[in-house]
Amino acid sequence: MTAHPLPRDLRGYGEHPPEVLWPGGSRVAVSLVINVEDGSERSGARGDDADDLGAHWTVHPAHPHQRNLDLESAFEYGARAGIWRLLRTLRRHDARATAFCCAAALEANPRIAEALVRDGHEIADHGLLWEPHTLLTPDEEHARMVRSREIIEELTGRRPTTWYSRDGLTEHSRSSMIAEGFRYDANSFNDDVPHAGPDGLALPVIPYAGDTNDSALLRQYPTAASFAGHLCDALDMLLDDPREGAGVLSVGLHPRLIGRPAYIGALDALLRRAREKGAWIATREQIAEHWSTAVAA
Repeated sequence: MTAHPLPRDLRGYGEHPPEVLWPGGSRVAVSLVINVEDGSERSGARGDDADDLGAHWTVHPAHPHQRNLDLESAFEYGARAGIWRLLRTLRRHDARATAFCCAAALEANPRIAEALVRDGHEIADHGLLWEPHTLLTPDEEHARMVRSREIIEELTGRRPTTWYSRDGLTEHSRSSMIAEGFRYDANSFNDDVPHAGPDGLALPVIPYAGDTNDSALLRQYPTAASFAGHLCDALDMLLDDPREGAGVLSVGLHPRLIGRPAYIGALDALLRRAREKGAWIATREQIAEHWSTAVAA
């Protein structure tokens, strides 16, 4: 036996995925994901095991128990300025996104919660803090999932549609997600289209993406134009891909990054191209609902 013994699905839909199209006959659904994390990041001074560095171009190390004010300010930019520039851009294009919300980030700035609901964005659960989950026990993970869901629901008046972990799922996560009434799972990078999970549980998977994510602005893409080119190339390929059916272009957005003046143009360029090409700009909840209905038919 040479195949990996764990229950993985490496076949998927194969060469011929379902011949499903999105509303209006579109071949591509553009899924915009706002990662609301700023203010919930780990801090050594707060007692965490590390300072989170996913906000800054230059790392300024601090004493393990000393506040890293420079790094904190880079996260603060997302909550103070970046989120509002991002939301203005989405309103200009009449585009709805899915907001992966850390409960602590919304607690720190409830105006963000109000604005997300006001503008009609989908509310999803990104955890109590922006912290890893895979080393937690099943009970610890479930307890955090419940608490974050309760706080987010209290602040937004919306029950979160899914739970997205910073560092991925454990073997027990999907069962807990079903128990909490979540509607789909986004903790996967394994396809361009929705699909059933490998465990037989009634929780569809809407895969996310790592390359079409603005975290690349800290590494691969020095300018908005280069990142916009990558996003638009991905859109064009999915539109013109000579295979059956539709695709999903997932785009990860962090207000502390894409919300900066030099970078927001990448999102503007993608949204203009998506409208010109007739792509369906949709929330992940909308994508899950349409796919489930179309495949069942």
